[in-house]
Amino acid sequence: MVLFTIGVVVLAVVILLLVSRVLAAGPAARLQGLIAVMCVAVVFFAEADYMLSRLPGQFASMHTRTDALYFTVSTLATVGFGDVHATGQTARAAVTAQIVFNLVFLGTVVAIISSMARERVAQRQREGAVAGRDDADDRG
Repeated sequence: MVLFTIGVVVLAVVILLLVSRVLAAGPAARLQGLIAVMCVAVVFFAEADYMLSRLPGQFASMHTRTDALYFTVSTLATVGFGDVHATGQTARAAVTAQIVFNLVFLGTVVAIISSMARERVAQRQREGAVAGRDDADDRG
């Protein structure tokens, strides 16, 4: 559990650094940065879940790294089929941390995508206004 806690702290610091850089970047770079964060998080949580599954009574039906990856992706996607699930208190605490990360991550993705959409709409409106003025100038 200590190793997992250290891993979560390191992951949080890495994510905060990436997010600060991503927010300073343009919209396309923000989306790419979030994809990178997601990939790092999926690998981290899958490995952490696999390591926890080696402890007796922590996970039901998790036997391989593929099972751990499957569980992590289905949790990130908020699908949660229930065939692989946390049974021990340590695993439940770890999965709770993963769920909180997922909620924050998904909220950030939605915010960035909606921001990109608003920027495109505003840009098209500005372009339309300029084109309208050019047409009026040509007529006048």
